[in-house]
Amino acid sequence: MKFILLAILGALFSGVLFNNAAAVSITQRAGNNFRTAANNQEFILNKSNVNADQFGLLRTYDFNAKVETQPLVIENGAGADDLVIITTMKNEVIGINARSNDTLYKVKLGPEISSQDMDMWKHTPTWGISATPILDPTTNTLFVAAWLRKNNDNRFRDYWVFALNPTNGSQKAAPVRIYGKSQEGNGCWFNDAAAVYRENGQTKQYVYPKLRAGLALTENNGLVLAFSANAEQLLRGRKNPHGFVVAYDTRGLLGQSGFSRDAAVFCNTSFNSWGAGIWQAGGAPVTEGDAIYVATSNGSSNNGAVDLAESMIKLRFKPSVGGARPILEKVDYYKAFLDELVTGSGCLWSDNNSEVSCGRASAGAAGADWDFGAAGPMLVPGSSLLLQGTKDGIIYSLDKFNLGQNDRFNQLLSKPPLVATYNGGDINQNWDRVQHLNRSLPCPAVGNSDHGWFVPCGDPENNKMHHIHSLALAQRDQSGGIVYVWGENSRLKTYNFSTLDGNLPSFRAEADDLASVGVESPGGMPGGLLMVSGKPSAISGFSHAIDFDSAIVWAVYSKFGDANKKFAEGQLIAYDATAILPGNKLKRLFRTGDDNNGGLGKMSRMIPPVVANGRVYVMIYRLGTEDCTVPDNQIKVCSQLKVYGLK
Repeated sequence: MKFILLAILGALFSGVLFNNAAAVSITQRAGNNFRTAANNQEFILNKSNVNADQFGLLRTYDFNAKVETQPLVIENGAGADDLVIITTMKNEVIGINARSNDTLYKVKLGPEISSQDMDMWKHTPTWGISATPILDPTTNTLFVAAWLRKNNDNRFRDYWVFALNPTNGSQKAAPVRIYGKSQEGNGCWFNDAAAVYRENGQTKQYVYPKLRAGLALTENNGLVLAFSANAEQLLRGRKNPHGFVVAYDTRGLLGQSGFSRDAAVFCNTSFNSWGAGIWQAGGAPVTEGDAIYVATSNGSSNNGAVDLAESMIKLRFKPSVGGARPILEKVDYYKAFLDELVTGSGCLWSDNNSEVSCGRASAGAAGADWDFGAAGPMLVPGSSLLLQGTKDGIIYSLDKFNLGQNDRFNQLLSKPPLVATYNGGDINQNWDRVQHLNRSLPCPAVGNSDHGWFVPCGDPENNKMHHIHSLALAQRDQSGGIVYVWGENSRLKTYNFSTLDGNLPSFRAEADDLASVGVESPGGMPGGLLMVSGKPSAISGFSHAIDFDSAIVWAVYSKFGDANKKFAEGQLIAYDATAILPGNKLKRLFRTGDDNNGGLGKMSRMIPPVVANGRVYVMIYRLGTEDCTVPDNQIKVCSQLKVYGLK
């Protein structure tokens, strides 16, 4: 999501689509390029009218495919009405009038993939557009990445980038197939055409990269795509796959002369290593100027700067010059976890001596599943602070100018961590909390040289793992604000957060509502997915500051069940973002279970609510409907858009 003020755009962009300073367009995932999940241009919804009497469900829109991407909203994109853009797992791009609910256009970019070979839970029968697109306001171009079946043969698959007109879905230039060799000289290929093998008389393609993180734009014409690693297994001696960051010069994608249409390709690991995928619960990379920040997950990580699993990576995009291929330059990195020189049956490879996901737990073939990149990173605007939510229930705070690289101990954090697992208290106790994460994991001896620096044991809240998949920030001014986090099997928690040196974060308040009631740990994905809305601050001139008197924090959360492996009963809920009730509690303003329409329905697993111009857009799943065409052995699951607002 990107919230665009006319005044800001006048300074930053030309050829702008938007013309109403009292309304916003949401053009990318998670708030803006900083990913704060905050809209400080909401002038209609406020703390006095968001309640069960005045606020509720307005309309719904059904899809005959599964939707795994966040809605985009273009202010006045449908004449005098807002345009809502939805993409589906059948490679469809759909434009909807936000007021009338009319379908303005529906285009199909190519044949989707039948995904039984990677549909572990048997409820995602097709794979197509799985990453939230992005609108470039400088050229009024919607960039979409679609996964297409190749030559009508489901064994072979290609990702393509499309440049579309957002108002009608037409193509502005020929699409570009994503492939290429990593610039790191480490032997990695993205979608290597030669990576095939024979099995049972059939030729098959090797493991595939998978795109789930939202698309991002740099300020110097870079379109950024961050890929996860699918099918983590040894295939014919190839220790694939790898996580990738891929970037294009947008001018080349639009066919402008003198600019390359080839991709810059950065491989997160060496050829014979594995993993380091980027999924970030669907969150997009952070971008600032020409800098890009991504958080990786499980994989190889023990050889310095070569293998960057469980890491924060900082890259610099260098655009095409003289028609040459653009470049992704590695600037810095931070490694969160390290299990050194561990081998054995708990690791993916029997000859391994450089695994990061082995040694902490006997959790099947892949060892412990820590996923430093479980949430997308968030950069606090106007500061050097980069926040990252992880599966261990900790929000890491890093210095964007010095991430720390391998020095996990002395330069681990620019501030003590915020721990979603626990209530607040003395901030000096945070280090102790970090060392007491979850008693369900094994407890290495404190003196053990391999593990003594980090002891994953203790007595966490409710004896659960509280994976973090979403962060949000209500910024008071350039000196700080309030950070919101809602971990799995936990409650929404808020922290006072300062950008000033010496001012440590502190617990503020929490909600009463509990996510994933009765679900055993680990489980209960995704906890709560967050967004903050309110008017611009009247006391601060900082462009990202929000008026605390009007600020609301919104969430979609799994009330019962797990929204990843199965289907969870969800709720849309709104809290006063700043008021603190006795007992350090948040004030609830609205919950779908409290109005006349009942609960939300089956929540979409990783799509946060979108708040814009008096409406709240929420995606849910529809189960067992006749218009949802899927193979007979699959669960019939499609999606529905629910639109809430003032009645």
